[in-house]
Amino acid sequence: MSQIGMQMPGGRSVRRKATPDVYTGLSFIAVAALFAAALLMGRAQMQVSPDGGLISLQQPGNVQLSN
Repeated sequence: MSQIGMQMPGGRSVRRKATPDVYTGLSFIAVAALFAAALLMGRAQMQVSPDGGLISLQQPGNVQLSN
């Protein structure tokens, strides 16, 4: 229709701004939950490690708590 000068009403291209949708909110909640879980697991690791660090391992047969 545009070849003979006729156009559809409301057919012009309107640019819309990008807005957050439901999936953006859900992904934010998932990242926050993973971060909280990592913090809790790090605290638990510090309680059961022999010297209170994050990366120290227990020796087999000689398990000691940091308390």
